[in-house]
Amino acid sequence: MIAALVNNMPDSAFIDTEDQFRRAIAAAPGGHTIELALYTITEIPRAPMIARLIQTRYRGLDQLWKHPPDALIVTGTEPAQAQLPYEPYWPYLAHLLEWAARSVPTTLLTCLAAHASVLLFDGIERVPRGVKCSGVYPAAVEDASDPLTCGLPEVLRVPHSRVNDVPEQAMQDAGYRIVIGAGQSEAGWAVAARKRGDGLFVLCQGHLEYATLSLLREYSRDVRRCLFGRGAVAYPRVPHGYLSPDGVAALEWFERRTKRADADPRMLWASFPFDEVAGGVENTWSATSAMFHANWLGLARATPPASPAAA
Repeated sequence: MIAALVNNMPDSAFIDTEDQFRRAIAAAPGGHTIELALYTITEIPRAPMIARLIQTRYRGLDQLWKHPPDALIVTGTEPAQAQLPYEPYWPYLAHLLEWAARSVPTTLLTCLAAHASVLLFDGIERVPRGVKCSGVYPAAVEDASDPLTCGLPEVLRVPHSRVNDVPEQAMQDAGYRIVIGAGQSEAGWAVAARKRGDGLFVLCQGHLEYATLSLLREYSRDVRRCLFGRGAVAYPRVPHGYLSPDGVAALEWFERRTKRADADPRMLWASFPFDEVAGGVENTWSATSAMFHANWLGLARATPPASPAAA
């Protein structure tokens, strides 16, 4: 079985994202051999190190059109524009989503890619959040009989990291079923799905694929941007429901130091307590992540492969 990953993440998270999905798929139970084929939008400019990696291991979308996979993962990326069609990668991403609906049995879309899909096909605009949603939140399985939720507990924990939402009611009005909802949390829906063309689109606002330290790495990047942007970027909130009490205290202590009038960004950044905080992080979602991805891959195995469609 072949699963394709179209990795659209920025340079700072490109390798981590590949590793996250490789682990999520490898951990999925079921006893089937799954080959992960790597693709990216090669027209996006990259730093030299990532460009070399892409040249070594990745293929362009022109190769994907010729070899439709059994299952497709399309990642999001960091938003840079207020409106998605103004993003430089929008034409490539829109073309990819239209092709996937015709050619792939099941497509998993994460974060910005999920938001791009509902805008492209349903005209639903994302809504900016006042504050970035970052942390691990309780979520609720909406229908235990849904094949995507087989074996999952009624309440599970899901990592979230985003600055925009798509309202749940708008999703339901457009014909999506909410697979994993917000439950009692403020994080919004985590997973939704609907038939799209000849396949199934599974949209993830949450990040069940995240590794143990993914949220901490994102937080540290946001802190660094604030420090070296000299106030142009707001100082981030500590990720919710994710760190030990000692970890939260260490990060709050570091933030207080940044508020001092004589704070030097270089000196401060050198003392950011990443390792100290990382030692207390517990992964509370890996088991449900493995089961969810196994269920999704199982849908691909149950669906006849598509014939190559014109790009």
